[in-house]
This record gives sequence, C-alpha cells and structure tokens, in this order.
Amino acid sequence: MPNNLSEKKVHKTGRIDQVVRDYFEKNKSISEILAKDLMPLFIEKGIFLKDQKKGLPIRQLLRDLDAAGKLSMLKLVQVVRKDAIRNWYFAKN
Repeated sequence: MPNNLSEKKVHKTGRIDQVVRDYFEKNKSISEILAKDLMPLFIEKGIFLKDQKKGLPIRQLLRDLDAAGKLSMLKLVQVVRKDAIRNWYFAKN
C-alpha cells in the first residue's frame, strides 16, 4: 500500500467497489453511470457524510487513487481524460 493511501481510503475504496457492484446487480438495465450520480447511494451506505460540489468527495477519492496508480482497486471505474478535466464513470464489464 503506497504511503499516500491511508488505510481508511483503502477500506472506503473496497466499500465503494461493493456498493457499485450491488447497484449494477439491482439495476440490470443500466450499464454506465457517472460516479457523482451515485453520491446519494454512497451517503446512504455511510461511505461519505454528505455531497459537496456535485460529487466532489467521490471525485477526489478517484483522483487520489489515480495519482497513486491504484484505480484498479475499483473494478468497474472508468475515466475519460480531457485536457483540463477527468470524467469518472462506473460501468459494467
């Protein structure tokens, strides 16, 4: 585990991975969703306390994982990289 990823972040990442898999299992007609659109579910599950700036908590965690080279910890995450921004999605395989 790299120094810049705390145990708390690693644990939170594992919980997010499970919540996303459960979401797709329950919503079979959906194949892709913006990460920020799952914030209400992440809050309901106690992963994040509240939403800020349209999904900032999940986007920040995804950026931290990306910077640490650990995005693979989330099996269903996808990123579209543009010049100034990144768009984060969860998608079924």
